[in-house]
Parts: sequence; C-alpha cells; structure tokens
Amino acid sequence: MTFPAMIALEYSEYDERGFPTAIAWTLDDGMYKGVLIQPVDEWLNHLNDDVTAMDRPVSELLEMGENLVDIARELAEDRSEGTLYAEDPELVAAMLERFYTALEQECPYEVAPMLETFAEWDAEHVESIRRLYIDRLDLSPHLAEQNILAWRAAYAHLMEEKTNTL
Repeated sequence: MTFPAMIALEYSEYDERGFPTAIAWTLDDGMYKGVLIQPVDEWLNHLNDDVTAMDRPVSELLEMGENLVDIARELAEDRSEGTLYAEDPELVAAMLERFYTALEQECPYEVAPMLETFAEWDAEHVESIRRLYIDRLDLSPHLAEQNILAWRAAYAHLMEEKTNTL
C-alpha cells in the first residue's frame, strides 16, 4: 500500500505572526517523520510571550528543534515536490510559506485538503474512523506527529476495508 503525502504542523500562534513549531509527514510506505522546528530569530521577535510558543516552551524549540535547512532537505528527499495533504490546508500552506521564506526559497509544495485523499469514502465515515483511532491510541490531533498517526491509521483502515470488500 502506498500512502498519500500527508503533512501536519504545529504553530506558535494562529495568525499572521505565527510560525511553525513542529512538523510531521508521511512516507510512501506509511512510516512517518516528525520533528520540532528550531525558530529563527525573526520569528521570536513576534511572540506575545517570551517563554512559550503556543504550548511549547521556546527553550525546548531552541534546544531540541532541528534547523530549517536540515528539515527542508529531509522533506525534499522524502517528498521532492507536488501536493501535500493537510487537515487545515490554508494554515499549513501559510506556515510552509513562512518556513521557506526564512530559507529565502519558494515553497515547492501545494497543499490540498486531507479529505481529497479520502474522496472515495463518505466524509462522515472517514471522520468516524479517524476519531476511533484518536480515542483508541489516546492521540491529540493538535500535535503534528499524533495528527499524522491518526490520519495514517484511518487511511490504512479504510484501505483494508476496501480490500476486504473486493
């Protein structure tokens, strides 16, 4: 089974001053990668609170976050270009734009609604399966990595359902 190019991000704020704080994406084989993002100085100048970026301590991002260059390289190796699917495509596209602008590069990706990858199924059924995995695995869909885990599990479940009905 080949998995779609799913992506999720966490943000410091949900407005034009916000910046990405964590990113996760799927690989073709269903595995995934997720990392904290080390903020650039320019982003930190816009925080309302010097200590946290949403729920993440800035110190955690600075100490444990990966630098933008390494993340961009890794993402390009895994997903060279094309469409990435996200739960909130407008916000993810805006955060990717901030990410690549900080690198002085153009974002090589288009971001589309996650449900496009589930077009052959009823949206309510998809959401009920996703919620099932969120509950079973005790996931928080607000965390990038756990959001990807929930969508990945739902996709695998629905593909298995499809295979069993053929």
